[in-house]
Amino acid sequence: MSTFLTGKTLESEIDDIIWEAKETLLIVSPFIKLDEHFKKLFSNPKRFDFLKIIVIFGKNENKVSKSLSKQDFEFFKQFSNISIIHAPKLHAKYYANENKGVITSINLYDYSFTNENIEFGVLTEHSKSDIFNFRGSNNIENDAFHTCMEIANENTPVFIKRPIFTSNKFIVTLNKTYVKSEILLDETQRFYSFSLNKKSTVKRLSDFPEEIDLNSNEYKKPVREHKTEIKTEIKPKIKTEVKKEKWAYKSKKSYHQTGYCIRTGEEIPYNPNQPYSYSAYQTWAIYENYHYPENFCHKTGRPSNGDTSMANPILEHKWGKNSAW
Repeated sequence: MSTFLTGKTLESEIDDIIWEAKETLLIVSPFIKLDEHFKKLFSNPKRFDFLKIIVIFGKNENKVSKSLSKQDFEFFKQFSNISIIHAPKLHAKYYANENKGVITSINLYDYSFTNENIEFGVLTEHSKSDIFNFRGSNNIENDAFHTCMEIANENTPVFIKRPIFTSNKFIVTLNKTYVKSEILLDETQRFYSFSLNKKSTVKRLSDFPEEIDLNSNEYKKPVREHKTEIKTEIKPKIKTEVKKEKWAYKSKKSYHQTGYCIRTGEEIPYNPNQPYSYSAYQTWAIYENYHYPENFCHKTGRPSNGDTSMANPILEHKWGKNSAW
């Protein structure tokens, strides 16, 4: 369902999207300038520490402070789970949380809200059962969200900060405990210099984790590896045997090196445990419904008409478990 908005009604809906966000908050605006009212909306004290905020701003490639001031940039950096992306060609405006979104003409700029400019917008609402189900349908909200996530993944990250949790591997992740946050990327100095001609990071948003588990192997204390001397009595024959073993291991790799995203159908590495593209996984991970019906077979790329899911990504019952394709 979509509703046309303008005037105070439009402003109120955008305020609600920011204030009411509990899981995801997406801000897409070429120009951002926060007054005290906006800062209070973002700083809702009822939020949990794992609220995921994605801010995409643009324009003014040679002086980004005209699009997002250094002061407002520092304000965003305080949040525990935030990604700030610069998209030089951005002109669109979009605001969304896990329940609704607004496609609009208005920037997140205090002047635009306080001087009664003539602005339009379209509000779309969705339920948790079909949120962000990308099927290329006429669902405006789904298409808008996915388009913005593609923009985020195709442009340059400026600042990435992620929450660190502790969890018991025998307990569901809903019982995880927030510990602190860690900055994974900070290019503030380069972005707020006089020019962006300096070499930037080649990483994209998809290169960073959604969150960090303090109990995971990736977050263990590093141990220095000490070199060991190779004894002279080791004969070349042993080295040859090692090479044969490595070759034998490679020969055992699965024939199916290419798979398909079960939501979008695009080509991805074949891995039944990870049958989504990054952008599709972003939307699936919001609710983690392992039995939500998807559109394609991960193994063959054929339409599944809802018979595949995260729990069952391959149409084995139709094409056969050992079928070549």
